[in-house]
Amino acid sequence: MSKTFVMLKPDALERHLEKNIIDAFILEGYEILRQKRMTATKDTILSHYEEVIKRLDLEYFTDAIIDAFDGKDVIVLELKHSKKDAIQSIRELIGSTDPSKADKESIRGKFGKDSFELASKEKRMIQNLIHASDSVESYQKEVTLWFE
Repeated sequence: MSKTFVMLKPDALERHLEKNIIDAFILEGYEILRQKRMTATKDTILSHYEEVIKRLDLEYFTDAIIDAFDGKDVIVLELKHSKKDAIQSIRELIGSTDPSKADKESIRGKFGKDSFELASKEKRMIQNLIHASDSVESYQKEVTLWFE
């Protein structure tokens, strides 16, 4: 059994896709351990994306994250899978970070409308519906940040 953290971003909630997305997780055998709808704060979201902000080093990116999340609702989930590596398999189910390049059968492939190219041109955060942990370390950090 392995666990992972997933966040449905404001763009997913604004488009009322939460049921479709969560149903896709359940159909693939994921069990919801914890789920919470909450309003994202500037401090929490900047802590969540701290590594990405440093890695990308884009002048506009911090403001873009704040604009995309601060004061907006998200749904955070802790999921487990009894047979699969939850971290890797959920990322495959979700699809490429860039929805325009995602497999058409993935969640982002089915519901995504954005691209890195467009988001970069407009100096905003990409609207890709979902965040999922990419390692055990990020899962541990994120589940602590959002649930405790």
